[in-house]
Amino acid sequence: MRYVVTGRVHPERADIHFPTVKWQIPDVGKAVAYCDSSQITIYLDLPSIDECVSAYVTGEHFAMIVVGALGFSLGSGYSVELIQVTEENGVPHVFGVRPSSPTAEQTLGFDAGSLIFSRAFQLSNENVFFRLALRDYLRAITDSIDCATYCFRAIEGIKSAFVFKTGENRWDDMHLALGTDRATIDSTVKNFADPIRHGNWVNAKPTDGDGRWRMLLLTRDILLKYLDHALPVA
Repeated sequence: MRYVVTGRVHPERADIHFPTVKWQIPDVGKAVAYCDSSQITIYLDLPSIDECVSAYVTGEHFAMIVVGALGFSLGSGYSVELIQVTEENGVPHVFGVRPSSPTAEQTLGFDAGSLIFSRAFQLSNENVFFRLALRDYLRAITDSIDCATYCFRAIEGIKSAFVFKTGENRWDDMHLALGTDRATIDSTVKNFADPIRHGNWVNAKPTDGDGRWRMLLLTRDILLKYLDHALPVA
C-alpha cells in the first residue's frame, strides 16, 4: 500500500531543508523523502507495508537515514519526530506520545497521577539513578527503534542504584527488593536490546507494537516498584 508520513525535524527553529531523496528498492518498492522549513514528508510505496504502525516505523527509518547524513555533514544535532500517517485513501492517523495496550484499554499512566507525580518529583530530586532512569523510560515511549535499548538502560539504572548502596555488582539485590526476575527482563527487554547496545544491528531482533508495549509496561512497573521501595507512601 501507499502511505504518506509527515512530521518535523528538530530543532524546528533551524529551518532545516533538503531536496527530494528517492530510494528505489528492487522487487520491494520505493520511498521518497523531502524536507522544507523543518517539515519532513516521506512517501512510501511498499506493498509489504499494509498497516499504519508499520508505515510509521518504516518512515522513521528512511527519515533517520537522510537526516542522520544531513546532521553529520553539517555537524548539527538533528532529530526526527514523525506525527501522522495518511493512507492512500486519505484517512489520516495521528501518532501521539501516549501509547496504549493492544486492546487500547490501558495506557502507561496511573489513576493516582497527581500523587505519583509528586512522589516521582521528590525522588528524582534526591536520587540520580531514578532521575536518569525516568529520562530513558520517556525516550523509550517515543522511540520505536531504540525502545528496547532505553528500556533496558532504565532497568539497569535501577539495578545500579542497589549496586551503589551495597557495593556489590549484582542483580540479586534488585530482584529481592522489588520482586523482579532475570528471566522476565531477559525475554521481554534484554534479548532485544543487546545486539543494538553493542552496535550489532545486523543481528537485532525485530520488534512489533505488542512487544514494545510489553517492554514499556515492564519498565514502568519496575520504576514504580522502586519508587515504592525508595519512597514509601506515608
